[in-house]
Amino acid sequence: MITSTICKKCAACCKRFPYIQLSENDIRAIEQETALPMEVFTNPQDASAGTYFLQFKENGDCFFLSEENGLYFCRVYKIRPDICRTYPAKPVQQVYCSINSSKIRALSV
Repeated sequence: MITSTICKKCAACCKRFPYIQLSENDIRAIEQETALPMEVFTNPQDASAGTYFLQFKENGDCFFLSEENGLYFCRVYKIRPDICRTYPAKPVQQVYCSINSSKIRALSV
């Protein structure tokens, strides 16, 4: 995991990360915290093999990304999936926000 990343707090990683695979622990924690059944926030790629991915909104945003008055926040931040906790794990994953840069002020957690 990269530890010296400069975060611009723009939520680009929550808008551009195409696949977020969820572990069983991720799914359980989200279900318990939100009281949503997994069918609401997951996209089963191979349900028979137990492979689930996080659902995205029609605009490509993470299902749990919210925006209010130009501020973005994660609705499940304290129990966010492991892949989100360790992002960016590789230099290639570093995303520098270029979308809505004039609108985005901060990522509120």
